Amino acid sequence: MPDPDVIKSKLGAMRDYLSELLPYIEKARQGVITLESPELRIIERLFLLVVDAAIDVNTHIITRNKFESPDDYQGTFGVLAEHKVISFDLAEKIRESVGLRNMMTHGYEKVQRKKMFDDIVNDIDQYSLYMKAIAEYMERIETKE
Repeated sequence: MPDPDVIKSKLGAMRDYLSELLPYIEKARQGVITLESPELRIIERLFLLVVDAAIDVNTHIITRNKFESPDDYQGTFGVLAEHKVISFDLAEKIRESVGLRNMMTHGYEKVQRKKMFDDIVNDIDQYSLYMKAIAEYMERIETKE
C-alpha cells in the first residue's frame, strides 16, 4: 500500500507549486506574459516541478502496489488508469505533459517555445484534477484498512 505520508507530502508540494504557478498562468492567458517575458522561465520551472512530483506519486503508487512497470514516465499514468487510480481520460490528457517535460529537460533546444508555452498554459489545469483523483484514491484505500 502507498505510504499516505509520502503521497500527502508530494500532493502538498504540487499544491504549493501550482499556487505559485497559477498567477503567472493567468497573466499568460491575459497576454501579459509572452514568449519574451522573463517570467516565462518561472512558468517553465514550476511546470517541471509539478510534473516531476506527479511522476514521483505515480512511481510510488506503482511500486508499493506492485503494479506492472511501465516503459516510461508517460506510461505511469496509463498504469494508474488501468488500476482505477485515475480515469483513462485524465491519463490520456495528462501524459502528454510528461513528453513536454522530457523535451524541456533533455532537449530544450528542440522545443518549440510557442507550442511549449501554449501547452503549459492550456493544460496545467489537468494537474488539479490529477491531485483530486489521487486524494480520492488514497481515501478509498485508507477506508478499506
